[in-house]
Amino acid sequence: MTFSKEWENAYKGKQRAIWPWSDMVSYVNRYARPADGFKRVLEMGCGAGANIPFFVRQGMDYHGIEGSQTIVSRLHEAFPELRERIVAGDFTAQIPFEPPFDLIVDRAAITHNSVQAITRTFDTIFSYLRSGGKFIGIDWFATEHSAAGGGEALDSHTRTHIPAGQFAGIGAVHFTDEDHIMKLLGAAGFVVERLEHKRNQVVIPAGAESPAWWNFVAVRP
Repeated sequence: MTFSKEWENAYKGKQRAIWPWSDMVSYVNRYARPADGFKRVLEMGCGAGANIPFFVRQGMDYHGIEGSQTIVSRLHEAFPELRERIVAGDFTAQIPFEPPFDLIVDRAAITHNSVQAITRTFDTIFSYLRSGGKFIGIDWFATEHSAAGGGEALDSHTRTHIPAGQFAGIGAVHFTDEDHIMKLLGAAGFVVERLEHKRNQVVIPAGAESPAWWNFVAVRP
C-alpha cells in the first residue's frame, strides 16, 4: 500500500469536505455528460464523498475507491445503496472493479503520490477506460504553488514533510509543470483534450500561501 497513514489521520480529524468541487461539476457537464455516453464513472480518492451526490443526481453509475477505511465506513453509512461500489483500497496498486469505465475522475488525490506511483496509476486508468473514455483531473498542484519548494524532495517533482500550510502533515505532494503532466499522460497513451492552469495570488494577508493548479481532460483513443 502506498496510501499514507497521514491521510487516515486527517480523515479522523477535520478533513471532511462535503460540497461538490465546482471545477469537477463544470468539467463533467462540459466534457463528459451522461447524455453523451459517459454513464459509468469511477472516482479515484473519493475522500469524504463531496462529489458523490453530484454524480448520483446525474444518474451515473458511480464507483469510488479511497485509501482511508475510516472515511469509507462513513460513506457506507451515508450512501448505503453504494456500499458495494465504494471500497477501501490503494488505487496505485489495483482497481477492484471490473472494467471498462466511461469516465474516471480525480480531484487532487492521485497527485499525493510519487512520480513512480502516478505513472503506474495512469497506466491502470488507461487500461480501465473504454475507447473514447475520458480521464478528468482537477486541482493537480502546479510548480508555481508557493509550497512547491517546501519540505523535502521525494523525487524530481514530489515533496514530503512540508512543515506548514495546507500540506502540513499529509505526506507526499506532487507538483507538476506543463511539460511533466503532458509527458505523464502521453506515456500512458492518453490524448489531452484540455489543459488549464489556475493560480490564485493572495494579496491580504501578506505572506499567505498562494496556490496554483492544473485541470485536464485526457481521452483514451
